[in-house]
Amino acid sequence: MMKTFSLAVAVVVGVMMAAPAEAARADRRQVKQQARIVQGVNSGELTKREAARLEVQHLAVKREVHQARADDGHIDAAERAKIERHQDRLNRRIYVQKHDGQSR
Repeated sequence: MMKTFSLAVAVVVGVMMAAPAEAARADRRQVKQQARIVQGVNSGELTKREAARLEVQHLAVKREVHQARADDGHIDAAERAKIERHQDRLNRRIYVQKHDGQSR
């Protein structure tokens, strides 16, 4: 009985600690994406127009993260999956724009 209770408490604590970690992951990805955009402009891999377009998309994902947290302070699995899909799409767009060979 006591082992079951201890296990249940451990699971609840683990879940509570995982939620902020997932939110932090979304934030880290946002920071890395922003840094990649800035680095692309500085290196000449991105034009100002490409960077502006990517920045708009970056801000849309950032708003999505903020809205997901505003509901209940947490990002649930469905919200996290949607955000990660949008972050993946933005990562691909950053890569394509940085490697498209346009003259700067």
